Amino acid sequence: MKVDIALFAYLADHQPDGLGGRHARTFDLPEGTTIADMIATLGLPDQPRVVFVNNRHAAEDSVLHDGDRLAIFPPVAGG
Repeated sequence: MKVDIALFAYLADHQPDGLGGRHARTFDLPEGTTIADMIATLGLPDQPRVVFVNNRHAAEDSVLHDGDRLAIFPPVAGG
């Protein structure tokens, strides 16, 4: 299955092609891959993060599906 994955802010440095940037990359993944599986595969730091699948908040144990768009952000603070 094909899933688009976008990493934002400092997480973009973990793109496997080494190019950084927040543009989505397409990954060919086996059926049953979870968000947590992708976080581990990408080697993202074990820090708080915000995860969306198809523009909706998602839990890291959620299973990805063909055509999904996964976006991962560090937490945002404002003032």
